[in-house]
Amino acid sequence: MKTPTYTITNLILSYIVKYELAIKDITHYPLPEKYLLPLQEKYGAEDLNALGDLVGNTIGYNKSLQVQRGQELASQRKNLQLFINIRNAKDYINSYTTNSSLKPSIELSSHLNKLAMKGLVDDWDLAKLKTFSEKPNEIYDTWFKMRDYYPHIDSASHFNEIFEWIKDGKDSNHKLIKFAALTYEFIDKAPYFVGNQITAILTLEILAKQYGYNPDNLLPFFKSINNISQDLLDAFKISKSKRDLTTFIEAFLYAISLTAIDVSRELKDTYTKKVKKQGALEISLNPRQIKVMDYITLNHKITRSKYTKMMGVSFMTSYRDLQEMVDKGYIKQKGQGRGTFYVLSKEQEDIVLEIE
Repeated sequence: MKTPTYTITNLILSYIVKYELAIKDITHYPLPEKYLLPLQEKYGAEDLNALGDLVGNTIGYNKSLQVQRGQELASQRKNLQLFINIRNAKDYINSYTTNSSLKPSIELSSHLNKLAMKGLVDDWDLAKLKTFSEKPNEIYDTWFKMRDYYPHIDSASHFNEIFEWIKDGKDSNHKLIKFAALTYEFIDKAPYFVGNQITAILTLEILAKQYGYNPDNLLPFFKSINNISQDLLDAFKISKSKRDLTTFIEAFLYAISLTAIDVSRELKDTYTKKVKKQGALEISLNPRQIKVMDYITLNHKITRSKYTKMMGVSFMTSYRDLQEMVDKGYIKQKGQGRGTFYVLSKEQEDIVLEIE
């Protein structure tokens, strides 16, 4: 295909560098599943909430979190169908690998369109590509406001050329710039009869995962686009009038780099507060003592007899373990005689409150 016209500006370079450094940070702070899953859930809910803003059907964060967790009520499903569909589409993206049958192509975007629009439009409009100049259904698409002309194109051929360009490893154009150009084409050409905006962002998400720009599928791209939706459309207008994508690429990269930076900071913070502290425990305490720290955190206290039974050790071993934890400042002893029990020290209580 003909490479889009654009200029690599200092802004474009800086946003690419910021994005790549953020991704490097995300991979540098690997989180155990018990810490990673809550973050994935949080970002998923934020993305669904942003989707509602984008399409003019805001449902709020709490309801978005319900949908993300699959806890929506049966009576709510009809009104929440779009959000449930997007959750399911994201599940597909999470499971997508280089070995998946659908490779980056218009066929892959069509599959995402079908997942996103299922039950919302007539079945014959699902993944239906335009083959001549006509206006798409404006439902679930706020980008239509920017278009007053729809070119006469063969959507399948046109977009598959773009996907081949994206896949071309010998081409010198940066992948993030190619992602921006694809998003521009979705706005400009509106290849589907319905759901172009949503399909474009889902396609961006799966491409970012495919090419290593979305580790653990954490980045909320609907949120990225929603954060600067008007600025992005203003940039589209400028680029369209100039027939030069530079302004649009700058706005697009600004949006996704901000999100990547925010996610990397939160991961680093989580890693520092939780994983490193867990590592410190592992260095300072034996496995029994680490286990009892988790027990006291959940149950607020433990007795020496409970520790003895739970760990299957002698009374003397339990005494030594617990006394060592007292001496190191992890727990403190309360009560006397048979009424003796152990709770978290003030320092450890503060740590628990800080990381919850």
